Amino acid sequence: MSGFNRLPLGWRLIVVLGLLAGLGQLGWAAFGGPGLVSSFSMAGLATLVATLVLGLLAWNDATRRALDGLGRSVDALGAGQYDRPLASPDTDDAQVRALAKGLDGVQRRLADDQAARAAQDAERAAAEAEQRRRLQEVETYARAQLTAVNALGQGVEKLAGGDMISRLREDAFPAEARKIPSDFNAAVDNLQQALAGVLGAARGLRAGCSDISAAADDLAQRTERQSAGLERTAAALDQITATVKTSAENAEKARGVTQSAKANAEKSGQVVREAVEAMGGIEKSSQSITQIIGVIDEIAFQTNLLALNAGVEAARAGDAGRGFAVVAQEVRALAQRSADAAKEIKGLIRASSEQVDKGVKLVGETGQTLDQILGQVIEINDLVGEIAASSKAQAGGLAEVNAAVSQMGQEIHQNGAMVEQSAAAASALAAEAEELESLLGGFQVGAQVHEYRPRQDQRREMPAAPRRDAFRERYVQGANALKIEPRSRPGQWR
Repeated sequence: MSGFNRLPLGWRLIVVLGLLAGLGQLGWAAFGGPGLVSSFSMAGLATLVATLVLGLLAWNDATRRALDGLGRSVDALGAGQYDRPLASPDTDDAQVRALAKGLDGVQRRLADDQAARAAQDAERAAAEAEQRRRLQEVETYARAQLTAVNALGQGVEKLAGGDMISRLREDAFPAEARKIPSDFNAAVDNLQQALAGVLGAARGLRAGCSDISAAADDLAQRTERQSAGLERTAAALDQITATVKTSAENAEKARGVTQSAKANAEKSGQVVREAVEAMGGIEKSSQSITQIIGVIDEIAFQTNLLALNAGVEAARAGDAGRGFAVVAQEVRALAQRSADAAKEIKGLIRASSEQVDKGVKLVGETGQTLDQILGQVIEINDLVGEIAASSKAQAGGLAEVNAAVSQMGQEIHQNGAMVEQSAAAASALAAEAEELESLLGGFQVGAQVHEYRPRQDQRREMPAAPRRDAFRERYVQGANALKIEPRSRPGQWR
C-alpha cells in the first residue's frame, strides 16, 4: 500500500477504477446468469489484466524510483554527506525496504561517527584555542604582575630610602590588584602622619625638656632659698620655743606665787576681819571706859563737893577743924586732879574712840579692799593658770611645729635631690629627643610638623643661686639624697 500511495493521483484513480470495473464484471458474471458470463467475464478479465499491467508498470516505476533514491543516498554517503536525510523507498518490496533500512543504519552510524569526529575536532580546536587564550592571559597576567612588582619594588625602595612623599599609581597594577597600591598608599600616609607626629613630638619633647631643665634649675634655686629660709625659721622657732618654754615655766612659777598670794590674801582677809572684830571690842571697851570715866568724874565731883562741905564745916569749927580743913583741902585738890585727869582721860578716850572709829572704818575699807584684792588675786590666779596652760600648749605646738619644720627640711633636702635627678633626666631626655629628631630627619615626610613653642609668660626669670655648687653638694649627698648615675651610652639607662 505504501507503493500505491506513492503513485501519482491519476494512476491511483485508474488502478482503482480498473479494479472496481474488473471486480464488478466478475461479480456480475457470477451472479447475473450464464448468458452474461462470457461477454462480461472477458471484458472484466481484460480490464483486470489491463489493471494488473498498469499496476505492474506503476510498481516497476515506483521500484525504479525507490532504487534511484537509494542510489542517490549511497552516492551521498560516498561523498561523506552523512547528515543528508535518506529518501524513503516508494515501494512495498521488502528487500528494497530492508536495503533502505540497512542504508539508513549505515548512514546513522556514519553520521554518528562524523559527529563524534567533528565533536572531537571541535573540542580539540576549542582546547587549543582555550590553551592559547590561557597562555595569552598568563602572559598578560605575568607582564602585569611584573609591572606591579616593579612598581611595588620601586615604592618600597623609595620608602626604604626615607621618601614618604612618593605614592604608587593604581594604573600600574592590574584590576584585581588595585587594592595593593591603595593599601600601600594608605599605609604610607599613616606612616607619614605618624612620623610627622613623632617628629613634632620629638621637637616638642626637646623644647619641653629644655623648659623642664630650666624649670628644674629655677626650682632648685627656689628650693635652696626655701631651705635657707626654713633654716632661719627653724632657728627662730627654736628661740621662740625656748622663750615660750621659759614663759611657761615662769607662768607656772607665777601661778604658784599667785596661789601663795591668794592664800596670803585670804589670811590677810581673815586678819582684817579679826582686826575689825578687835576694833569693835576696843570700841566697846572705850565705851565702857567712858562710862567708868563718867562714874569717876561724878565721884570726883561728889568728892570735891564733900571736900568743899568738909572745908566749910572745918572753917566753921575754927582751929579745931583746921587740920580737917587741910585734909579737906587736899581731898578737894585730889578730887580736882581726879576730875581733871578723868576729863583728860575722857578727852583721850574720846580721841581714842574717834581714832578707833576711824581705824574701824579704815580696817573695814581695808577688809573690802582685801576682799577685792582677793577676788582679783583669784582672777589673776585663774588667768595665770590659763596663761600657764596656754604657754604649755604653745610650747607643745611649737615643738610640733619645730618637728614639722625639721621634717620639711628633710623633705626639702629630698626635693632638692629629686630636682637634681629631674634636671639630669630632663637633660638626658633632651639628648634622646635630639637624637630621635636627627634619626627622623632622614625621612622626607613632606608634611607640616607642628613644633612645640612654650609660652613666654609661663616661665619666670629667677635670680641666679649664689651657692649652686654648695646646694648640689648639700642636697645630693647624704642618706636622704637620691643616687643619680650617668648612662654608659646614649639611649641606654642603667
